[in-house]
Amino acid sequence: MTNNEPQSDGGTPVETDTIRQEQPTSRLRRLAETITAPATVDAAVYVLYAVAVVFFVFPALWVVSASLRPEGELFSYPFRLLPSEISLTAYQQVIDAGVATWLVNSTLVTILGVGGILLVSVPAAYAFSRFEFRGRRGLLGIVLLFQMISPVIIIVPLYTVMSTLGLLRTRAGLVLLYVGIQTPFSIWLLKGYFDTVPMELDYAARIDGCNRLQTLRYVLLRPVAPGIAVVGIFNTVLTWSEFVLAFTVLRSESRLHTISIGVYKFQGQYGNDWRAIAAASVIGMLPLVLVFLGLQRYFVKGLVEGSLKG
Repeated sequence: MTNNEPQSDGGTPVETDTIRQEQPTSRLRRLAETITAPATVDAAVYVLYAVAVVFFVFPALWVVSASLRPEGELFSYPFRLLPSEISLTAYQQVIDAGVATWLVNSTLVTILGVGGILLVSVPAAYAFSRFEFRGRRGLLGIVLLFQMISPVIIIVPLYTVMSTLGLLRTRAGLVLLYVGIQTPFSIWLLKGYFDTVPMELDYAARIDGCNRLQTLRYVLLRPVAPGIAVVGIFNTVLTWSEFVLAFTVLRSESRLHTISIGVYKFQGQYGNDWRAIAAASVIGMLPLVLVFLGLQRYFVKGLVEGSLKG
């Protein structure tokens, strides 16, 4: 007799097990496709950008808020980013303390320092990029080695040398220190930009009768201008905000104090005037913000070209 019992809709046991094994795999595949989808990746990137912006912008907003708070409200609870009322007494205190003189001194030191750094590093980077001479690699290594040494470690011998040369309590001594300390990194950075410029431009300029300096001035400066802007902005920020060397060299010469030393003056042995410190910090940040806003297109262009060609 034949077995005429109806078959179940679930199929054979082998087919059922196969379907059960494929279901988790397909779910994992769909989940992986969702996670790696362009829209999901873009959303994750924007979330990371938002977190980074909040992380870096919040301290600046807090400093601005602290500078505008009335006395006694700085450490109020619960915390409020916006002050209950606007008070400009901290700014008046900073102005009376001589913030205008500090800004003028910082501007002069920054202009002279960054100008000296570019004046030395641009020709040096051009020479390292274009010339082949004995000891070139070793000299590049020495330049990089000097960049790795922190100025704080050698502050005592630097002070001795500056005192012997009569450069303490002078603006020239501080500028020379900045040029000597920040030039090695600038040379390495600019050399990478010069390496991206084709040598054919040099050959064409030499055929037209240009010497080495004319080739650098009239032919190569334009292609490496974004790199020069990057180096200029980078050194401007470092020079403007530097404190240790400036305090060491100009400590007893109050008429030459920079903005970083001026902010330090509001810190006392028995307490700190945080509202005045915040106000001086805001005033000291404004020139850097204006410089960056004015040169940001060159800065971004230099970073992009350096990352693509370097």
